[in-house]
Amino acid sequence: MRPRHIATIRILTIGVALLLSGSCVVRAGAFDESDLLGVRIRPTAIKGESIGQALELLPDAYGIPLGIELGDDKLSPRRKVNLDLPETNLKDFLDALIAKDPRYTWKLEGGVIHVWPISKRDTLLPSLLDTKISHFAIIGELNRNAIYDMIMDLPEIRSKLVIVGVEPLTFKGPGSWGKLAKDTFFNESNLTLRELLDRIVLKTEINQWVLSRWGKNSEYISLKG
Repeated sequence: MRPRHIATIRILTIGVALLLSGSCVVRAGAFDESDLLGVRIRPTAIKGESIGQALELLPDAYGIPLGIELGDDKLSPRRKVNLDLPETNLKDFLDALIAKDPRYTWKLEGGVIHVWPISKRDTLLPSLLDTKISHFAIIGELNRNAIYDMIMDLPEIRSKLVIVGVEPLTFKGPGSWGKLAKDTFFNESNLTLRELLDRIVLKTEINQWVLSRWGKNSEYISLKG
């Protein structure tokens, strides 16, 4: 496995204020797709956050299965989102959030909410997500960073990154060292990277994936959850 670039991020107060408390976080795979968009979202205030930060509320507080492809800030500068919503459902929450940053769109696909940019899209990210993966397995209580590193080191992914001169960047932050259950057994073959990430979200304690570019010249790529 190649050496990894590691960035340490400090714990931030996200700025998403829940006006009512007492929810129970649900594992992502527990939702039926037909019911997912009707999940109730409590009154929420979002102040000055990026769309990626605002979306963290959904997996963290509600166990919503989420896959995010972030836009390149150099192509389209990050926007600050301000949103004050009464109690609503997931569909209306997403519509309201996207209306505040219309560079993005969302869609429910295969039981996972996908969010991606429709303008100024980084061409490498969708290319990676559409890459066919021959096999990937998780056995036992691996931590999240180890899983992300394993995915970025898959030969199908690594070869594409080498060609374009992009290196994986691992973030050390809240929850990044959290381990899966001891009895975890995840074994998948012949699927795209997007499908692989979605199945991890639906079948393990990891509720989301986020793929993005980093660096002065976008020389790094980050996969986190």
